[in-house]
Amino acid sequence: HDENSSGVAYNKLQDGGSKIGIDLVEPSIEGSSLGAFAKLEVGVDTDDAASDTFDSRLAYVGLSHSAGSLSVGRQSHPFTDNVGGKTNIFNVYGSNADQSYAARSSQSLAFSTSLSNITVDTLAIVDGSSSNTDAFDEFEGTISATLLGSDISVGYADDVNNDVTYYGVGATTVVGPITLGTSYTVKDNAGSTADVTGIEATASISLFTVGYQDLESTGSYYTLGVAKDVTSSVKVYAEGQMNDLDTGTDTQSWSLGAKYSF
Repeated sequence: HDENSSGVAYNKLQDGGSKIGIDLVEPSIEGSSLGAFAKLEVGVDTDDAASDTFDSRLAYVGLSHSAGSLSVGRQSHPFTDNVGGKTNIFNVYGSNADQSYAARSSQSLAFSTSLSNITVDTLAIVDGSSSNTDAFDEFEGTISATLLGSDISVGYADDVNNDVTYYGVGATTVVGPITLGTSYTVKDNAGSTADVTGIEATASISLFTVGYQDLESTGSYYTLGVAKDVTSSVKVYAEGQMNDLDTGTDTQSWSLGAKYSF
């Protein structure tokens, strides 16, 4: 169930984001300290709503070593995963205020390493843009650690081509039976264009999750969800969201769905 920008309601049965893939890990051979890994993941258009049945999501290959891992291909962004990912926990809604360069990008090079309880993840894009003579078209990095019982990530991203930078911090904290997620992200636009700040918070207990997102100069979003595993592979869920917009008509949406994972 959804509402358009005028507040007119409509109902629709649709695919909720099907995907399929393969994840491979090869241990190092005798006499070598290098291992290998690869991943291929595609989105599946089960509704046949677009021209392509399959859409590339992830496709990369890499080498692993005790010093870290290096990979190349189409990969997910550590800023999006580690900072915004702290509050991206709903099946359908949420994450309306998260500011980041992208979720996934092709022509990317990633390096990750860990020392004690600190993990550093970096990614750079080299897409051959004619407008940029620098080494990278975009680069970003995050530092993640466990501090005072919280999983904390801080991150920075630089969109070199468009002279836009992103920075933020996210955290996950467990307090008794409640899991709390928070994130604060900023899009620092070029020139006189106004910067944009996003704040998000979530709380989960048992089957229930609530969320709040505030996007500067856009609006506030209130999200509620309940999910239940009915088998080891099948989960059913119900979610709803109210959009309190600064301009235009406020809207609300809700969804009922099922997910099979294998």
